[in-house]
Amino acid sequence: MLVNLRTHRIVCSFVTAAIMTAIISFTLTVVNSGLHAFSYHTWFRSWIIAFLLVFTVSFFLPKFVHRHVSKIVRIKE
Repeated sequence: MLVNLRTHRIVCSFVTAAIMTAIISFTLTVVNSGLHAFSYHTWFRSWIIAFLLVFTVSFFLPKFVHRHVSKIVRIKE
């Protein structure tokens, strides 16, 4: 499957955000409520909120960080 760079970037951000937020929200839900009181509804709700935030940030943050770090640090050639 051939895609342009922008589409590739969006798909990578989407997949990374989905995996990371699922793991972290699941872990925090289990730790906070305990394994015996775990609720998929609570986990799914927290995952949706986390995913929306992380996907948005993971799409825009790398460009911002790269631009500002490049002003401070030079790459050795």
